Amino acid sequence: MKHSIASIITFLGCFVVGTAIAATPVQLAEINKPVEQVFEAPGHTKDEIYNAAKIWIAESFRSAKAVIEYDNKDEGTIIGNGLIPYPCKGAFDCLGKPDWKVRFTVRIDTKDDKFRLTFSNMNLTWPAAYRSGIATPAHDGPISSQKDRDKIGTALLAFGPQLAASIGKAKTNDDW
Repeated sequence: MKHSIASIITFLGCFVVGTAIAATPVQLAEINKPVEQVFEAPGHTKDEIYNAAKIWIAESFRSAKAVIEYDNKDEGTIIGNGLIPYPCKGAFDCLGKPDWKVRFTVRIDTKDDKFRLTFSNMNLTWPAAYRSGIATPAHDGPISSQKDRDKIGTALLAFGPQLAASIGKAKTNDDW
């Protein structure tokens, strides 16, 4: 009887600690808010930025046709789906994440002299694995930690300067 009471107390203790560590629905909603930033593109029209954005998507992702879900030049809006490797750095940080990917929706809104990048529907995905005698099930779901969110947000926002550079390049390449 003592053994079973100790087991129950241990189980309840682990359950309480595990529950305290898990993110609440409010925290998960905050972690999974869209990542958004406005970038300046001085001297460029809405159409120049829009056209450069389409070229940038074609050059940055495997297939622009597979990526783009919505495309409206009059509105200056492009919406698509992307996939990038999980942004880990260093052997220790990447140790358990070699196959992790980040799926997301990207929206590019263009105006004269600027554009806005918005990333939403960010999901972490990894295949099932068996390493060192431990089985890990496959996963495809929302981000559940602020640490992962911060790394992913930084990696996604790095696309902004790349797109801005592409806008300048597209204009200078007109005189080839």
